[in-house]
Amino acid sequence: MRIPIFLTLFALGLTPPAAFSQQQSPAVRQLTVRAGTPLPELVCERKPNVVRPPAEPNPDPMEIPSEDLLEATAPDLPARAALPRPTAGVVPLLGPRAATPGFQIAVWGDSHLAANFFTEELAKQLKVPPEATLNALIPANMGKGGVRLPLRQSCVSPQWKYELAYLGGDAAAAPGPGLVNLYSEQAGATLAWDVRKDAQAPGYQRVRLLYQQTEAPMLIALSIDDGPEQEVTLHEAAGPAVLELLAERPLTHVKLRLIDARLRFHGLELLAPQPAPYVLDVFGYPGATVASWKAANLPYLASWFGQRPYQLVILEFGTNEGNNKPFDLAAYRQLLTASVQNMKTIFPDAACVLIAPGDRGILVRRSANGRKKSRPAAHAHAQGKQPRSKQEAAAGKRKRNAAPAADLFVYSKIHAAIGQAQAEIATAAGCTAWSMQDAMGGPGQAYAWAQATPALMSRDLIHFTVAGYRRLAQKFAQDMGWSETPLP
Repeated sequence: MRIPIFLTLFALGLTPPAAFSQQQSPAVRQLTVRAGTPLPELVCERKPNVVRPPAEPNPDPMEIPSEDLLEATAPDLPARAALPRPTAGVVPLLGPRAATPGFQIAVWGDSHLAANFFTEELAKQLKVPPEATLNALIPANMGKGGVRLPLRQSCVSPQWKYELAYLGGDAAAAPGPGLVNLYSEQAGATLAWDVRKDAQAPGYQRVRLLYQQTEAPMLIALSIDDGPEQEVTLHEAAGPAVLELLAERPLTHVKLRLIDARLRFHGLELLAPQPAPYVLDVFGYPGATVASWKAANLPYLASWFGQRPYQLVILEFGTNEGNNKPFDLAAYRQLLTASVQNMKTIFPDAACVLIAPGDRGILVRRSANGRKKSRPAAHAHAQGKQPRSKQEAAAGKRKRNAAPAADLFVYSKIHAAIGQAQAEIATAAGCTAWSMQDAMGGPGQAYAWAQATPALMSRDLIHFTVAGYRRLAQKFAQDMGWSETPLP
C-alpha cells in the first residue's frame, strides 16, 4: 500500500506542499518552415584568440598529497552511516519498473551531471536502446564550458549572458526548465543549433523554442538549414511561451538572430514523430546549487512540465554548497528542506532521489608534500650528490610529517555532513537518499580514487574522470535495483 506523501510529511512535523493550482500553460505559436537537404556539421564563429605571455615555470606546483602526508594528518573521519530505507510506495518506482519502456526521469544537478557521463552510463544500465530519444527537453546551458548536450553542435554569440536561478533575480522570476536562461538585449545576438544527435541521426520535424514573452512585441529572424532569414514578430500573452517550428522533413540547422528584442531564452524541446520509449531529461549546470529550487517562481517553472509526467525526479547537489566558507550546516538544512518541498509541489506524484556529493580532497605544494619512498644512497651517488647525514634525514622526516597549512580532509567532513542531512531530509519528504561519497567507500577516498589505475578522480580532487562517473552510475543503478551486473 502506498503511503501518501502528505501524510508522511505531517507525521514527521514538516509542512506539506500546498495544492499546486496556479500552473501556467505556455502560449504556443506554430510556424511552418521549409527544411533543406541535410547539411554538414554546423560551424560556430571562431572567437579571437587571446594572446597571453607564456607562464613562468612554477618551482613549487600543486600536487596530490603523498601517502606519507595523508598518513601523518589523517583524522578520525566520520563513519559511514546507514542510509534510511525509502518510504513505502517509493520502492516500486525505484526497482525494475524503471527499466521498462515509458519510464520518464528528470535530473537536476551541478557540474557532475552537466558533462552527462553519469547519465549516459545510467541509460546503459537501464538498457535504453541507443536510438531512443533522450534529453528531448534541452536547457539553456548550451555553449557553457563543461556541458555536453545531445545536439551535434550549439553556437552562442558573445552578446548572450547566462542567468542562474540560484542567484535569484530575473532568472528565478522567469526560470527555464533547467533553472538557467540565456538573455540578451543586443541587436545582432545569435543562437544556432545543429539539432541532430550525431552525423547518422536525423533531425526533428518539430523543434520548439522556449522563451519569455514580454508585454512588448519582439522581432527576431530565423534561418532554417542555411536558407534565407524570415522575420518573426513574437507577440503572445506575456509569460512563458513557445515558438514551434513545423517542417515537412527533418531539420538540420536552426539559427536565430535578434533584431529588436530583449530575449530571455529558456531552451529547446525536440519532438519526435512517435513518443519516446524512455525520457531522461538532464538539467546540469556547473556551479549550480539546490537554492534554485527555493528561489524559483514555481508556477512559471511548472509550466514547462505539464506534458511531462516524470515518474522519478533526481536532485544532485551539494558540492558547491559545501564550498561556502564557513559552511553553515543549519542554514544548509533549511535551504534543502525548502527546496525539496518546492520540488515536491511541482512533482507531487513522482518518486524522488537526493544524490549527495562525492568525497573531495585538496592539493598541496610540492615543498610540503612528503614522499613514501626515499631515494637510495647509491642512487644519490650515481647522480653526483652526497647522501644525506642522519641529521638531514631526521629534518626531512619532520618536514614530511608536519601538518600542512590546510586540513586535507576538511571537505571530506563537510560532504559527510551534507550527505547525512540529505538522508534525513529525503526520508522526511518521502524520497530516497544516495551518496556519491558512500559509493566511493566513505570520507577520505578522493585521494585513493585519484591514484587508482585508471584514475577515477580528476586531478582537481573535486570532479571525476569519465571512468569515475561511469563507476558511480553503475553503483547507483545497482543500489536502485536497476542492474545486477557486478562492478569491475
